Amino acid sequence: MLNFEIRYTKALVILCILAVIFIGLSFVLPIEYSYENHFLENLEVVILFLGIVICIGKIRDFILYDSIKFYVASIIIYILMIGRELSWGRVFYPIGMDKNGEQIFVKVHELWYGSVVYPMVGILILIVLILLGVYFYQSRRQGICWYIPLGEFLFFIVTSILGQFVFDRGLVQFGNYNQLLEESCEIIAYIALICYTYDISFKRRYIHIRYFSIR
Repeated sequence: MLNFEIRYTKALVILCILAVIFIGLSFVLPIEYSYENHFLENLEVVILFLGIVICIGKIRDFILYDSIKFYVASIIIYILMIGRELSWGRVFYPIGMDKNGEQIFVKVHELWYGSVVYPMVGILILIVLILLGVYFYQSRRQGICWYIPLGEFLFFIVTSILGQFVFDRGLVQFGNYNQLLEESCEIIAYIALICYTYDISFKRRYIHIRYFSIR
């Protein structure tokens, strides 16, 4: 049911070019661009919002009705990722600046809605899992194949690992550039995720029966 396709698409070429550009810019841009609620963080939110727009377009132009579940789940995932980038709304409540000039925000539990943030996140994740699980089960029953673009998928995985586990945790040290490299990798990962969302397709598998006669 899951078919990973290796396709040399324009999206894959663009991702490679953007990766080189953003990694290069990480050693040129001011460190302030990587701060919370600054240029790169806000760019990530815009990119993720574009993912929601693409999912809505896919729902409107659906080919297989049941595939709507996948795109609804994807919209929820994008919303969660936007929430994470906005620190669940903390960025709208700055309380000062640290010695490096980076803004300091209230803690999540200090927000007026702080007590419901993580329970709501848990509920939304559960809804995503249910939607994807139900659609995968329906796909097996109805002979629907998921054609997954392997290039974009791997791009998302690799850049996410680089951003969250290599540069963020300092496994590889580039001094003050680590934070810029982390944000740049996240941007590439989000663009790859959008390309993946756009290129993934669902097709019903038909069994062709050849009739013949014996003379």
